[in-house]
This record gives sequence, structure tokens and C-alpha cells, in this order.
Amino acid sequence: MSDLAALYSEIEQKTSTFCTTYSIACAQGCGTCCEHFMPDITASEARLVGAYLLFIKKDFSLIEKVRQSIGNQEGPCPLYRFDSPFHCSVYPARPLICRLFGACAYQGKNGFAVFRRCKYNEEKTMPEHIDFHSEVPVMQDYSYLLRSLDDQEGEVGFLPEKVASMLDQLQFLAVMLDMDDTNPDDTPNPMAS
Repeated sequence: MSDLAALYSEIEQKTSTFCTTYSIACAQGCGTCCEHFMPDITASEARLVGAYLLFIKKDFSLIEKVRQSIGNQEGPCPLYRFDSPFHCSVYPARPLICRLFGACAYQGKNGFAVFRRCKYNEEKTMPEHIDFHSEVPVMQDYSYLLRSLDDQEGEVGFLPEKVASMLDQLQFLAVMLDMDDTNPDDTPNPMAS
């Protein structure tokens, strides 16, 4: 998890510089991408989102909303909030794709980085198209780094399924940690041998 946090920190720094340098910004209050998209995430990302929901937010209605979204592959994202400036219920723990979409370049067919304006950016608050011949943050590079950190060989799945699975594991561990130990001495009963 510390490696994931370090990767996210690096991404925040580099995408912030990239967006400032190239005048890239989503329109004020826009969250349209969240309305029409279901993020695919790794187990590490799902673990972080699940832990944030269970131990930081402690919002069981939101956890239920994630569970009810299992099978939804097109959106809206169950973590989307129209009434928040960040539009995300788990903004500090949001997955990689949510950190990068509209905030970095991608690898073009010719091997160089390319940026294209988001199709939902009708306000034109960012350039329409930029070809790069210098090093800039590229979505695929961060995706490879993320997958190399994952304990499930970088396998991705849709957010509701991945997060629900991690929520089950985290809730089980939380119950185990809170159990009242009725046997203060863990040694087995000699009669049982």
C-alpha cells in the first residue's frame, strides 16, 4: 500500500505540472466522465478504496451502493457525487484511471505522446490536440507501474466487483481483530492431543 501511495503522489505532482504547463483543466464542476464510465481497477486499488470506505468514510449506504452496482460496466460510477466539487466519494483514494483521465497524455500510434481533449469538454477549457516530442506523463506508463505493484499479477476488473470483494476481506479482518478473546491462553488443551 505504501508503494501505491508513493505512485499516486508521483502522479499528482507530474499531472499537476503537466496540466499547468499545457493549460489543461476540466470545466468547473464537470463530472460527466464519472456519469458515463465504470473504472477498471486492480486489487491494490480496490483494497485502498475498500479500506477508505470502511475505516475512513464509514458510510455503509455507499458500501451498499457499490454492492448494488455489481454487473454495471458502463456507469455511472457508484462513487460519483454530483454535489461535491471533486465528484468522488473517495477522492483521496480514487483509482489510477480517475487520477489520469483528462490530466495526462497517452501513447500514440507513432510512439510519441498525444493529448486529446475530453469529448465531454464542451466548454473547451483545454487544448483540442497536442503531439509531444518531449517526455510528459503517459497513461500507459503509469498503468504498467501500477500493475507491477499488484499482488494479483495486475489483473483488472470493474470497480464494483473488485471493491466488493475487498470489502468482504477487510470486513472479515476487522471482525477478527475486534473479537473478544474468550481464551486468554492460546495454548491447546492437553486433553485434546
